Amino acid sequence: MRKEGKVNLMQFIDLSHAIEQGMTVFPGDPEPCIEVVETEPPWQVSRLVLGTHTGTHIDAASHLVPEGKTITQYPPERFLLTGIVVPLEGSGEDAPITAEALRSQLEALPAGGAVLLRTGWDLYWKSERYLRHPYLSPEAAQLLVEAGASLVGIDALSVDSSVQGTQHAHATLLGNDVLIVENLARLDRLVSGVVYQYSFLPLPLRGLDGSPVRALAWRAAS
Repeated sequence: MRKEGKVNLMQFIDLSHAIEQGMTVFPGDPEPCIEVVETEPPWQVSRLVLGTHTGTHIDAASHLVPEGKTITQYPPERFLLTGIVVPLEGSGEDAPITAEALRSQLEALPAGGAVLLRTGWDLYWKSERYLRHPYLSPEAAQLLVEAGASLVGIDALSVDSSVQGTQHAHATLLGNDVLIVENLARLDRLVSGVVYQYSFLPLPLRGLDGSPVRALAWRAAS
């Protein structure tokens, strides 16, 4: 006779924006194009034209660093990790996220874990204001490296200033083999101080500089 036990349910949270025509893209990046291909009914096939940094995506080191790793040079387990979310909803338009705003929050970071920056800027997705997002200051980017983060994510267009065209955050993080995930969504569903499991698995785009991802977070239900 089977014993009744506690059911361990997993609660998955989708942290990704849907890929569709008319979505927000970084200025100058290719806009997604989705076309239906003529096939024999009832089969359906579509043609996709995307950039490697379309929607919720991950940056490999080769996105900026000469001779840096491409997305297929990382093992799959590099994209499956534990981590935390840092609340930063008070950040203003095109305002730097300071090291002081992060320091105490990073005490809960698991070794080699992910840090997700929750600015709340995903609320402005598909609007002009989305381009005027908060960004990492040079000191904050360096602090994340020193704290041992292996991946930094943000619910905004970039970890750098899109208005000013800075690149210091990318240079510091990618230069130290810290992966970057941008355009995250629904980080408000994550509790600060709680360690989650994350998946940021990319497409196996051989030799390329990044990939769209289906970002997920989960933890065991109590």
